Amino acid sequence: MRGKYSFWIKVLSCLVAVLAVTSFLIPDAGRGEVWLFGDSHWLSGICGVLFIIATAFSLMAINTKSVNNVFNPSITSIFFLLIVLLNPSAVYFSPVHPAVLLFVWGQYSFITDRKFLSMFLLSLSALLWPPLLCVLPLVLVISIFGSADIPRVTVKSLGGMVIPFLYLLCYRFMVTNDVKHFIDGYLHSATQFSPSFTSVGIPSLFMVACIAWTSLHAVSYMFARLYNNSIITEHILKMEFMCLVLGSAVFVLFRGDGSEPVNMVVALPVAMILSHYFTANINTAAARIELILLCCAVSVSRLSYFI
Repeated sequence: MRGKYSFWIKVLSCLVAVLAVTSFLIPDAGRGEVWLFGDSHWLSGICGVLFIIATAFSLMAINTKSVNNVFNPSITSIFFLLIVLLNPSAVYFSPVHPAVLLFVWGQYSFITDRKFLSMFLLSLSALLWPPLLCVLPLVLVISIFGSADIPRVTVKSLGGMVIPFLYLLCYRFMVTNDVKHFIDGYLHSATQFSPSFTSVGIPSLFMVACIAWTSLHAVSYMFARLYNNSIITEHILKMEFMCLVLGSAVFVLFRGDGSEPVNMVVALPVAMILSHYFTANINTAAARIELILLCCAVSVSRLSYFI
């Protein structure tokens, strides 16, 4: 089984390594503002890379623990790293990094029926990066109406969702006394849409088209065989599709000038769905052609930064 994927794992790993190294060589104009670390780009880069690696290893650990026969852990993590590093600014630490890490474990807690912990982690994620606030109501509704014990699940889910916000508002009220200012600023950040794609070049468009085509193919494969899987795998696939739709909307609405690694939000569901598809079809001609096109598109897109 290991030899079945080893060649493509090596190829994709080399591509990820090239993307990681070249991300530090992109001119400063592509880096955006450094969060928390002032002018220390290297410290920000080290912290950003550590969070990306932690998220990738979290995906690997979750896949290995739960559904390693359906999602190849190595393929999942490599696809996540590949899609994240398509944006050179992703190597520099931002609020999106810890938010996505918390989102991964919040999603896993939801699938394993730990509703309080799931909503707690997702709320923390939304506190760190406000655009993720839109995810909470949808997950809350699914959590409540997808359960047989609605009253108990409602209390647990609402409690997990409200507690992080309540604690932070209490802190703001007692220590800084700026609750209204914080709420206004938070809601402004959560609704400050910036769907700017004017600076997207032809190589990037070709890369996005390849990823979109492969993802759509993977989604069609997923739905064609959805009910042939175990219950937990079925729930995971449904959750990833929902996250793919929401993540795509967040990416389009909050991409801005690309200086913030918003693609990290959509990288998680895309990596899981592609892993499900390629784990089962890695030896087919169509899958190999898609992988070759994807590698070529990513390489050309990265070369365009230096030409």
